Amino acid sequence: MWSTFPCWAWNSNNPIDLKQFVNAFQESQPSERWVFCGNEVAQTPRQLWTAAVVSSRNIERSTAQARTLDAEFLRVLAGTHNVSEAFRRAGLAQGARSGWLLHIPNIDEPHNDDEVTSSAQSLLTKLGLTSTEDSLRINQNGAEKLGVTLDGETEPIRIEAALIGHILLADVNSSQ
Repeated sequence: MWSTFPCWAWNSNNPIDLKQFVNAFQESQPSERWVFCGNEVAQTPRQLWTAAVVSSRNIERSTAQARTLDAEFLRVLAGTHNVSEAFRRAGLAQGARSGWLLHIPNIDEPHNDDEVTSSAQSLLTKLGLTSTEDSLRINQNGAEKLGVTLDGETEPIRIEAALIGHILLADVNSSQ
């Protein structure tokens, strides 16, 4: 089992051109277990683990709304049935200069932390991105971007609970 969620913060010297970036990523992507998300979207390991378990379960059960694991991961992270809306909420934005590269682990298979980290660094380099030492952190703006209603809540543990609840309700609340 992973001790932390496999994710890497990155920066770009120049604003990314989203269309070009997506094309380059798709050409370099080792598998659909790799996904990029916006800078404020990835907030806690528990939030990301919840999205990984729910999206993997949906794929296994053939109940996923998206066609691929990476898109399903973003969809449940964003707490919506609409895949396009999920990319707007959780994906990279045109002109982004920072964000997160995430690896969606297969919990049922053995893994090699060093190999995954090496793949991440290679992918970031191929895409012209620089890895940073940034850490996951609770972010009210990011939570609201995902569609989480905080009602003025500022306590990190409650924001994290709201983020996780948002993921768990993605398949229950069809109005989002």
